[in-house]
Amino acid sequence: MFYCYVLRSQKTGRRYVGSCENLLHRLYRHNAGQMKATKHGAPWSLLHGESFATRREAVQRELYYKTGRGRDELDRLELERSPRRQVAGSNPVTPIKLMERSLRRRVAVSATVSETMVRFFLIAVAMRIATTSLFAQAAVSSSTNPQESPAPQISPAPPQNEGPAPRIPAIEELDQAFKQTSLGKAVDEAHLHAQWRELSNRIINDRDLVEARARAGKAKTDLEKRQRLRAYYTTFYDRMRSEAGSQELKSYIDTHKTQHLALLAQNRVRPSPAPAATASPKPKPRLHPPEPPLPQ
Repeated sequence: MFYCYVLRSQKTGRRYVGSCENLLHRLYRHNAGQMKATKHGAPWSLLHGESFATRREAVQRELYYKTGRGRDELDRLELERSPRRQVAGSNPVTPIKLMERSLRRRVAVSATVSETMVRFFLIAVAMRIATTSLFAQAAVSSSTNPQESPAPQISPAPPQNEGPAPRIPAIEELDQAFKQTSLGKAVDEAHLHAQWRELSNRIINDRDLVEARARAGKAKTDLEKRQRLRAYYTTFYDRMRSEAGSQELKSYIDTHKTQHLALLAQNRVRPSPAPAATASPKPKPRLHPPEPPLPQ
């Protein structure tokens, strides 16, 4: 048993909070001046005390009384136990005697409980031994005087006109059947997405793909960037499709490829007209100036 206690100095009026295992011995040391922290405030009177099953609980309570809320609670206790209301007056010995009586009463109760538990344990052990001996005697008597075993009943032979027994599939076949059975569109979609994500995480950090992404980010024009991204997505999804293990996963990869490539199209840009074939210009006829008239 561990205790958390609060002392009040009859000399200075200050309080001291501590925790221990033997409360009576600790109070004696405080009043005898053997404790360094309290030797200048003797004699001390017990203001409050609590008992706990473990030392950790007592230390936690001690820390609580050393904080703000615990101090407020101790102030209320000290106000309630002021000399006007306190029956024992200012005598520091009376609280110690009351605490000693309480401790003796608790020790007596715990001893009674321990004795009762020991008796109950002995009675339970005796009953167990008696039950075991009775079962052993019954087993010995049954082995010494065996009863006549009934004659075995011969099951009738199956009729000859019945067909062969149905074939029971093996566990591997049942597993394959359950794997091929669809659990719903949402479940199949989630399963395909998980497989697609696994392939993507395994392929996306390849050196050539990383370089292709970097080149697309360094493009100077939007058209050049779209072209490089289109080449990157084509290489990326083709490589994923080559490593896919099922046709459903390949179709799922093709769907994602189509969606990504569709995002790169410029639907709102007017396409440039194709250059029409222009005919080569005909050479102009060379005009010769008229000859001057002959003199007459």
